[in-house]
Amino acid sequence: MPTLTTSRLAESVETLKQAGELALQNPTVEDFMDIERRLSGLAAVIREVQQSMWAREAKATIRRLEKDEPLTATDRDVIRTFIVADAQHYIALENNFHDWLNEFRRLLGELDRRVNTADRDSIGDMRGVVKDAIRLVPDIRNYLEERKRLERFDLAQDTLDTQSRTMLARILKEQLSSPNR
Repeated sequence: MPTLTTSRLAESVETLKQAGELALQNPTVEDFMDIERRLSGLAAVIREVQQSMWAREAKATIRRLEKDEPLTATDRDVIRTFIVADAQHYIALENNFHDWLNEFRRLLGELDRRVNTADRDSIGDMRGVVKDAIRLVPDIRNYLEERKRLERFDLAQDTLDTQSRTMLARILKEQLSSPNR
């Protein structure tokens, strides 16, 4: 891996860490908007580093895809890395999914419990419960979408036709040549 890429990755992590520590000392909306921006930038740097680490293998995979040759295990790893590695590792590392489901179940119960006793003084509580559910549901949905994305990828990789192989070769080439891989 090129030293420049390694140093850029280390620098990005260090600046995120420093900004995160400051934000945690006295949390503000602006600080966490900055953290979100920095996380997006770090994700791009990590993707670029990962792709540079696999560049040699990716070029060989592109050749085999274009020549309609059988794919090796390494080729399949390359394709997985470039196409769905983010989802694969997110699913493997995410440890709150069942907690999210339990929390959603609890929130539904809270709404059910409160609906028949709602009055001017307690209706705000229901709004708070709904707001919490609105914040929670996208995490659940995202996890399920990423899991489904992996399932579709695995099915598709087992049945690659000429058109799919051409498309994969094009995607790999684009990612290797893009300055913001």
